[in-house]
Amino acid sequence: DIVEAVIGTVSSLLLTSGRSIGGIVPDVVAEEIGRDTTFVTNHPVERGAAISDHAFMMPVEVEMRCAWSDSTAGFQGYSELIYGALQSLQAAREPFTVLTGKRLYTNMLVVGLEVTTAAATEYALFVRVLLREVIITNTQMASAGGGSATQSDPKRSSSTSNSGTKQTIEAGALSGNFS
Repeated sequence: DIVEAVIGTVSSLLLTSGRSIGGIVPDVVAEEIGRDTTFVTNHPVERGAAISDHAFMMPVEVEMRCAWSDSTAGFQGYSELIYGALQSLQAAREPFTVLTGKRLYTNMLVVGLEVTTAAATEYALFVRVLLREVIITNTQMASAGGGSATQSDPKRSSSTSNSGTKQTIEAGALSGNFS
């Protein structure tokens, strides 16, 4: 239900203080870029046809530029631990939730981590995290029905098909060079 989804998103945004990437809370977020893209097919569409059959939503992409500092935790190596946690999140390849200042994103994966280190930032982590949604669907198995297992007399009630004319060829007739 769309109302429940909106209420859940709003309550998550209001009740959670700040941003997070799969539960990892950045010290600073310098920039967030969210991309919602519709792909429109390149082939012509017949006039009067349903346009929605020729356009579909691409997975949502989010880019976050974040920073963590050893001084925040009060010990040297904190930023390295955070970087390791981000790498583990990426390696796990399991969907998680991302919370930005504008939106709650579900079913996200880390597709890229770009780290910048300079002499002045040795004890801090500056990282650009690239995230992409995994579109998860529900499927069901369906029976085609009418198979011979469900028929009382398959020979009499099954349809026949013409598979063309068959000709036999002797085994030695095809020997030769085929290169």
